[in-house]
Amino acid sequence: MTDPAQSQHVELRIPSQLLYLGVPDAILMELAGDLPASQKEIDELSTSAIEACTNAMEHGNGMEADRFVEIHFEFSPDRIDVTVLDNGCGFDHEGWRPPTDLLRERGRGITIMREFTDELLFDLLPDGRFRVRLRKNIAPAD
Repeated sequence: MTDPAQSQHVELRIPSQLLYLGVPDAILMELAGDLPASQKEIDELSTSAIEACTNAMEHGNGMEADRFVEIHFEFSPDRIDVTVLDNGCGFDHEGWRPPTDLLRERGRGITIMREFTDELLFDLLPDGRFRVRLRKNIAPAD
């Protein structure tokens, strides 16, 4: 980022193939390093973004390689927002309840995203795409 006092926006489209999950992680690691974020904050947001992208690929796009996941990164001095869009119809996020068996191999992604972000939003856009927005507030440096 050239001026850390200003907001920076990066957009990315990746095919619904798991081998591309490292790309949003690399963007976060590289660009968030210019912000006063701790490595823990960046790692937590990165884990959450990978979960959101994985869900978009698997559940939203059915792992169809010709269907893309769109990712928007908004970097500002006090927070980082990651928005993930897919072509699915979403799920009943208001009725969703965390699994009672946390040792299960699957089904913990939403719990992870909730624990690792400061704000988590799910909604269906007017154009039919499903959106997940992750927000991580950056604590001021000591």
